Amino acid sequence: MSEGSTAAAPRFPFARESPLDPPATYAKARAAQPIFPVTLWDGRRAWLVTRYDDFRAVCVDPRFSGEFANPGFPAVTAARVVVDKAERAFVGMDNPAHDHYRRMFTKEFSTRRMMALKPRIAEIANGLIDEMLAGPEPADLVAAIAVRFPSLVMCELIGSPYEDHRFIMACAAARHGLTQSVDEAETKARELASYFRALIDRKEAEPRDDFVSRIVAEHVLPGTLSRDDFAEIGAMILRAGHDTTTNMIGIGTLLFLQNPGQLAAVRDDPDAVAPAVEEALRFVSPVQFSPRRVALEDVQWRGVTIRKGEGIFALPASANRDATVFADPDRFDVSRDASAHVAFGYGIHQCLGQMLARVELQVIYPLLFQRLPGLRLAAPIEAIRFKHDMQIYGVHNLPVAWSTGKIAA
Repeated sequence: MSEGSTAAAPRFPFARESPLDPPATYAKARAAQPIFPVTLWDGRRAWLVTRYDDFRAVCVDPRFSGEFANPGFPAVTAARVVVDKAERAFVGMDNPAHDHYRRMFTKEFSTRRMMALKPRIAEIANGLIDEMLAGPEPADLVAAIAVRFPSLVMCELIGSPYEDHRFIMACAAARHGLTQSVDEAETKARELASYFRALIDRKEAEPRDDFVSRIVAEHVLPGTLSRDDFAEIGAMILRAGHDTTTNMIGIGTLLFLQNPGQLAAVRDDPDAVAPAVEEALRFVSPVQFSPRRVALEDVQWRGVTIRKGEGIFALPASANRDATVFADPDRFDVSRDASAHVAFGYGIHQCLGQMLARVELQVIYPLLFQRLPGLRLAAPIEAIRFKHDMQIYGVHNLPVAWSTGKIAA
C-alpha cells in the first residue's frame, strides 16, 4: 500500500468477534503493524495506535494535537465532527488552555474528596439494591442499578435534581452514540449546556454545599471562569459522570458473572476489590475511540509517515491487551496488578473523574455479589444487547435473577 492511498486501509470502526473482547484486528496490528492505517466514514485516512508504549507516547507528543477544532481532527461519525467543532470544554483543548481550565476542577475530584463521599455512595448503592430485591424477579440490572446509581451519585456531587437524570442520559447518548443524526447530536449538546447554565444561575442565587455552588463561589464570581464556559465544562462532566460508570457497572457485572472464581474473590475478600476494579477496567476498556489526535506536522513513526492533518486514534482496548505489559492479557485475572492500565487515558487529558469512577465501582461490585449471592444471568448471553452503537462500550440490558432455587427466565 502506498502511503497516500486508502484503498488497502480497512474501514474503521471494526466489528467485534466476541462481545467481551476488542476486535481481533487490534491484536494482529500490535504484532505486525502497530501504527495501522484505516479509512474513516468520509474516506480520509487515519491511523490506529495499538501498542501500550506507543499509546502513552502519542498522548504526550506535542507533534500531535488533542484540540478538537484543529483541521483534520478525526471522528468516527459525521455527527461527532459537528459537536467536536462546537466543544468548548477543556477536554477538547491543548495546553496552556487545557490546564488553565482543568486546574479549577481538580480539587473537586480529589482522592480525599471522593473517599469522603464513599459512605454516602455506599448508602445510595444499598438503597438501590433494596429496591431491586423488593421488586420483580428477574430484573434488568442496567435499568435497576447501572443507570440509577451513578446518576444519584452525580446528583449528590453536582447538586442537580435526580428527576433530571433521564434528560442528562439522553443528552449523553446523543453525544456518545454512533447512529444519531448531525442535528440530533448538535441539539442535545446545546440542550445539556443550556441545562447546566440554568443550574449555575440557581446555585448562584441559592448556594449550597455542592460542586456547582463551590465553583461559582471560587471561580465564577471572582471572574476567573465565565458562566458560559462553566456551562460547557459542566455539561461535559455530566455526560462523562453518568455514561461511563453506567457502562462499567453493566458490562463489568456480566464479566464477573462469566468468571465466577473472580467474582468470589471480590465478594469474599475486601483486599481484592480495588485490584479487581483495575483489572475489570483494563479488560473492558469501555472508551472505544479515544484519545484522538491530529498530526501538526509530518511524523515518521515505526516505518510509516503520518502526514500533517491526518488523524490518530490511540486505542485503550488494544494497549490494555499488550502482552509486553500485561502477561496473558486476554485472561481476566483479578489477582494481577493492572494498575498501569490506560482505560482512563494518559497524559494531560486523562479522565478528571477517574477517582470517582473507581470509588463507585469499588462500592457497587462487592455489594451486589454479597447481597445477591445467587446473582446470575436470567437469559442467554445472546439476549444481551451490547453497545456496538456507542462510543462508550457496555450493555443496553442485563437480565438477572438472584433467588436460590428460582428458574431463570
